Amino acid sequence: MDTQDPINNADATQLMGAADAEPAEPADATQLMGAEPAEPDFDVTQLVGAAPTTVLPVDGAEQAADGIDALDDPLATPIDLEGLATVHTPVSVQSPVKSTKKKGLPVWGVALIVVLVLGALGGAGWYTYKTELWGGRTVPLVVGLDQATATTQLDAAGFKVTVEQTFADDGIGTVISCSPEPGSRAEASAGATITVAVARTIPQVTGQQMDAAQEALYGMGATNIHIQPVSSDSASGTVLRVSPSEGSTFKAADEVVLSVATPYVVPAVNGLAVDAAKTAIQKTGLQAKVEYIKSDKARNTVVESSPAAGTQAKEGDTVTLKVSSPFPDKVTSLMSYFDCTSQEIATYMTQEKYTITYGSTLTNGDAHAVYMGTDGDTIAFTAYPESPTAEGNARDDVLANGAPVGGVCYTFSSTNVVVGSEYETTDGVRAVMDECGLSGYKRSCTAADLEELGFKAEGRSFICGYGQMSDYYWAVIIGSAEDIHEVSAMVVPKSHFTSIDLTPYGGSIEKYIAYVYLYDDSSVLKAGFPATDTPTTEQKEGESSEQQPQSGDNSGSQSGDKIEQQ
Repeated sequence: MDTQDPINNADATQLMGAADAEPAEPADATQLMGAEPAEPDFDVTQLVGAAPTTVLPVDGAEQAADGIDALDDPLATPIDLEGLATVHTPVSVQSPVKSTKKKGLPVWGVALIVVLVLGALGGAGWYTYKTELWGGRTVPLVVGLDQATATTQLDAAGFKVTVEQTFADDGIGTVISCSPEPGSRAEASAGATITVAVARTIPQVTGQQMDAAQEALYGMGATNIHIQPVSSDSASGTVLRVSPSEGSTFKAADEVVLSVATPYVVPAVNGLAVDAAKTAIQKTGLQAKVEYIKSDKARNTVVESSPAAGTQAKEGDTVTLKVSSPFPDKVTSLMSYFDCTSQEIATYMTQEKYTITYGSTLTNGDAHAVYMGTDGDTIAFTAYPESPTAEGNARDDVLANGAPVGGVCYTFSSTNVVVGSEYETTDGVRAVMDECGLSGYKRSCTAADLEELGFKAEGRSFICGYGQMSDYYWAVIIGSAEDIHEVSAMVVPKSHFTSIDLTPYGGSIEKYIAYVYLYDDSSVLKAGFPATDTPTTEQKEGESSEQQPQSGDNSGSQSGDKIEQQ
């Protein structure tokens, strides 16, 4: 093969692909183009992606920009402008040269290496995680431990500890919760917060208003708060004290009592028993004063108070209670004393200006107390009113001390009665009965009746009448002995005669009473015993009809008359 330049040496016909073809006459440029050249409506450079090439007309005299005369070049081929606008598919040509590049590892080998590498990395990650080189630290199990121990364990694990407290009833001083959750992994740098149970304590509430005190207690977890109003001169609603006391520990369900100041106000006590009313007044911090008045209300009940209920007062102010009197309408209303307590009788005696002249107790515990009024009248409270006097200097206020009253005897002084035998009649008995509030007359006797029983009168002159009221016997004596003129009335329970033998007195109560009162000096209670203290005999029933005293009848009952005991 000739190595010389084929372009310079080859025959033109060879180059054109036809060895024997005659060279064509050069055609006119217009003929070659087939028409007048038209201005292209697009830029050829945009299609070929290269710098634009100047195309000269065939018949032009100018030369190409590179100085080659395209018309003189026999190899020049007219440019096919339509072909320039057509995009042709490139042709792939197999390279005749073998590649010298070495082949790599097979796919399975690469995969194995990847698996091994990943396994190594995973093992290293697992080991470093287990040894807590990354992924946080394990939070220790501190719930239930005391605060100090829990703090030590968390510090050792690298957690900075924050302590919070919460009020509780149980587990005081121990950890009841932890954040992060114990046993979990967490970043130690974020720290840990433990909640420790502390006991509930009564806060400082004294002097606060009730609402603020309650809020403070609720904040401590109290659920059972009781408000106790207490009368006080302090501002209304101020807490005066708390129970349990401040600083004391308590549980949520424990009762907490707040004593709260309220103004002193007179309570409503009308209709209450006097003792209950006094207690109510005193509980409010006020004082009670009792004034007894006559009233149709029940005995010993409050009729009204002064100041009236609802009136605001100050500490220590006195409230006067007007109470329906428990006392007799008058001192001589003998039956009324049996509706009174011993203390009430003592109070009444003082109120009526009666002074104690003798005071002691009998062997059975009953009172024997004698009082004297300003005009000389005497009243004896004794189980043996038929023998009311006593000797000695004893002045014990036995009634005020609660000694029971077994009977009563009232003796009028000579300044309060008209003396004379003409008054020793049933009319006289009736007059004394009316004065002493007695009724139910039975019989009467005189000195002559006792003479028939063998008891000499020896200058005595009298009438003794007796009667019955409910469970009581009464007697009235009008007479004189040894120039002593007396009018007495007495009342005693029926049971008094169950221990007295009435046989020597003809079975007659009035004769027995007359004898003991006027005849038997030895019956005077010198040592607290009655003159006669022997078992009673069974008595026969006397006349069943009640005998009323007749005017002018001073004969009394006949000797030996029997009595009807009802």
